[in-house]
Amino acid sequence: MRFVGRESELKEFHEIFTSSRFEFVVVYGRRRIGKTTLISKACEGHRTIFHLAAKTTGTKTLSDLSTAAAAGLDEGFGIGFPTLEVFLEYIAEKAKEEPLILVIDEFPFFCASIPEAMGVFQRCIDLRFPKTRLKLVLSGSSVSFMEHQVLGDKSPLYGRRTAQFKILPFSLQETKELYGGSDIDTVRVQAITGGVPLYVSYFSPKKNLEEEVARLFFHVNGLLYNEPMNILNMEVNQPQVYFTVLELMARGVNKHIEISDKSGLSPTQASYYLSTLRELGLVADILPFGEKNKKRTLWVIKDGLFLFYFKHVYPYRALIERGRNDGVTAQLKKSFSTHMGKPFEEICKEYLLIHPELMIIEIGSWWGSDPRSKQEEEIDIVARTADGELIFGECKFTNAQVCSRELHELMRKSENIRKGNQSGRYYLFSKSGFTKELIQRSKEREEVVLVSLNDLMKRI
Repeated sequence: MRFVGRESELKEFHEIFTSSRFEFVVVYGRRRIGKTTLISKACEGHRTIFHLAAKTTGTKTLSDLSTAAAAGLDEGFGIGFPTLEVFLEYIAEKAKEEPLILVIDEFPFFCASIPEAMGVFQRCIDLRFPKTRLKLVLSGSSVSFMEHQVLGDKSPLYGRRTAQFKILPFSLQETKELYGGSDIDTVRVQAITGGVPLYVSYFSPKKNLEEEVARLFFHVNGLLYNEPMNILNMEVNQPQVYFTVLELMARGVNKHIEISDKSGLSPTQASYYLSTLRELGLVADILPFGEKNKKRTLWVIKDGLFLFYFKHVYPYRALIERGRNDGVTAQLKKSFSTHMGKPFEEICKEYLLIHPELMIIEIGSWWGSDPRSKQEEEIDIVARTADGELIFGECKFTNAQVCSRELHELMRKSENIRKGNQSGRYYLFSKSGFTKELIQRSKEREEVVLVSLNDLMKRI
């Protein structure tokens, strides 16, 4: 896979790896996000020992460390290490005079195979490594483990790291650079993949996007057909229970009590599975903007790949496994524009969050009952700036131009949140542009801002 993006991370890694002192770096992010690729790129040209941990025994892990050390140092072949402490003492000696990078990837697996690892690393970091030029990099895909067990205040390693990186999905611009397709298809690929670089790399810009989706998802041997199951198999026990919960959420079952009832799980069990999915970064619990009552919480799938999979692949497995992928592709054509609604909203939120003139301190969506119309209403985006200004957004990923009617509706719905004469700003986002009437109106009213797809691509 061609390496793109991550410029700021590479720059910071370069400063760390060329320093004259001991460095302890923690790297984490969801599986497939590109941590190993980034670390490998950053290590190019440096003396490096790279160990990829696995679910195995402590004895096998020590043997693998011996092999990795010999390969990285080009010496010491056949040396065995009876304990982790002996291995780290050996590494400290090798890093006394010259810089040396030690990477332990999938650190949660490493700790499972050597339970005393945290304490051993703590002692070495406190007593041995400061006298060396070692650069210790611990990386992991279990975000909750890395945040709580490594970085958390109860961890033996707490307060000892000199740098940390939480690796996030690609921005729209980075996806565009790696994928290379049109702006519209780039947004679609971003929505389907969630900006995960490995998944983005599977899409060819030279082929029709629908054909690419069918190739990757709608065949039993497609690269992404079993990906969600593969991820859950690596992360959790009883993955089928998690699949049940995710399937319900994709069908619009979003309240805790409803998930519990329809899954057959007790409320306590449902809470456990939902919390685990949230820690994995796959789901989120959300409230309407400004709401404090936890009873109104909704659970939603926030990971792009999992959302697409459970809406457009999982329900049609029987057809796919019988080779009826044409029917599944036809079904996707009917529903894909609707599917793009929520992912497009998230892209538009990102536009506002990074806008240099907007100091946004709170952002979300709003839904609730309009006391005048007695109907349920929704606002795609509601945000508050540091100076208290409210921002309202409408996001349209359709083939029709946005017109003045959408602006009028957004202003009307905003009255459910604005108090008294409180002013607001109105952002309308559109894949297909705006009518001349609306463009003219936006020129006359500074509180109305129109954001085209081209504007999004330039900013994000």
